[in-house]
Amino acid sequence: MNHHQKLSVQAEKFSLRVLYTKAGTRLSACIVEDEDVIIDHKAYWAAARSRGEAGYLTAILNTNIVLDRVKDLQPVGQKDPRDFDNLVWTLPIPEFDPEDVLHNDIAAAAFQAAEIAARVELPEDAHFTTKRRLIRQALEADGVAETIKRLVDALLPL
Repeated sequence: MNHHQKLSVQAEKFSLRVLYTKAGTRLSACIVEDEDVIIDHKAYWAAARSRGEAGYLTAILNTNIVLDRVKDLQPVGQKDPRDFDNLVWTLPIPEFDPEDVLHNDIAAAAFQAAEIAARVELPEDAHFTTKRRLIRQALEADGVAETIKRLVDALLPL
């Protein structure tokens, strides 16, 4: 049950983590602020040293920029690229610097996006892909999705 110590490492309490999907057609990330949550094998996580760092990483991981840049590295499933695993960390993502204006702007935009997402009414019986689409639409309508894209593009230029 504790293959590669993936459960026991979680016994160490981390009050702030960034969680992202292991596989899929869309990379999704969120902040977990509950130290008692155990992360399943279908997701990856990283401890964050501050809320700013957590927001920064979450915003970056949720952009299509990251997905587009790892797509060619992903193994292809039945029809689409599937696994993200640790491919996202092959990108030159700078370590969060609380003194860097761009890093702080990315984190602030992430928290603005989280506030907007929290206000979206999600039908209880809807499939998770429908719920994610409704949230994406709300973020696009607000303009914060474009702001995050612009900021992350400045951070990770081609």
